[in-house]
Amino acid sequence: MSSAPFWRALLDFFLPPKCPFCGNPTDSFSPDRPCVSCLPRIKFFSSPRCPRCGIGFPSTSDQDHLCSGCLSAERPFGKARSLCPYEGLIVEIISRFKYGGVARLAKPLGILLADYQDPEFPFSEIDLLIPVPLHTRRLRQRGFNQSLLLARQVSQRRSIPLNFTALRRSRQTQPQTQLSGPERQKNVRGAFEVRTAEAVAGKRILLIDDVFTTGATVQECAKALLDAGAKRVDVLTLARVP
Repeated sequence: MSSAPFWRALLDFFLPPKCPFCGNPTDSFSPDRPCVSCLPRIKFFSSPRCPRCGIGFPSTSDQDHLCSGCLSAERPFGKARSLCPYEGLIVEIISRFKYGGVARLAKPLGILLADYQDPEFPFSEIDLLIPVPLHTRRLRQRGFNQSLLLARQVSQRRSIPLNFTALRRSRQTQPQTQLSGPERQKNVRGAFEVRTAEAVAGKRILLIDDVFTTGATVQECAKALLDAGAKRVDVLTLARVP
């Protein structure tokens, strides 16, 4: 008989697992998942929502329908989905991860992404994962690319190949958080290029990022990938700014 349960129980007794988000002890046997106190504080998107970009609508009695943004503008990506609105606990967690340098949060956040389920957004149709790249100067400042760390978790848990070198940010841009919607689009226009077209040609690609705000960044990434011959580009992010 295996002694693993005994040693696990002994370890949990002396070093009880802690919630990766709040740090409080938890009885969960999945220490890389939010505890029962934190999970309800994350509001996950559900219908009604835009079937194209995934943004949620305030009404709970309506059906899915295209949002004004998707009706008025061409979207180069196929579909985009975000787990939750960028509000409450998830803002704090992403800020600690992205700007506070707490790289260990990549695992619990990446697990949330990998666990995402939507019959209209199946992982089985994806050939390749690509994280939104950082410029080399920004990468040196931050120490890691948060999108790459998230994508690695999804790749491992969904067994989907990951390529983090095919797409590059060819010029440094201003931080998007400081800009308005039109300024964001202008800021990232032409800022991405594909290094190796053969790596993406004919592939159904899933772009991974942390936050979808106006969509300017992922749209520019999608354009570059499609111009290089990608068959389709979809987008998955942790959070969506309402």
